[in-house]
Amino acid sequence: MLFEDILKEFGQAAGIGDIVLDEEGSCALSFDGEREITFTRDAREEAVFFYARVADAGILREAETCRRLLAASCLGAETGGAAFALYGNSVLLWKRHENLADKPALEKAINAFLSALIEWQEKLARTPDKTAPQPAGNMPFPTDIRV
Repeated sequence: MLFEDILKEFGQAAGIGDIVLDEEGSCALSFDGEREITFTRDAREEAVFFYARVADAGILREAETCRRLLAASCLGAETGGAAFALYGNSVLLWKRHENLADKPALEKAINAFLSALIEWQEKLARTPDKTAPQPAGNMPFPTDIRV
């Protein structure tokens, strides 16, 4: 079954109608009005990527936060198989999926990703945001990261 068909079936079952991908193969869904997950189909790799904003990149100014994210992301040990990435001013949680064969498989994948997203948004919300302007000449991100 094609991902587009599975996504439509998921939307119909959720009562929100047909969900369609845009011309770039993406769509975003909001869960509980608080968390937005973007789904992107990569036809070349026959994979679907889930990604969502976890926090502002300002949290990365603390070496300990960087260490926590790298350690948690190692082989998806503490992220349900997902990984962290930096995109613009945001820290993203992302995961690649292959073989989403049907609506139950998509629901299971979404629930697992959403669970990891909620957990990390809550953990990182408790991390101090160091977004104050940096003194001239200093790099905005730590240069002494040790893992």
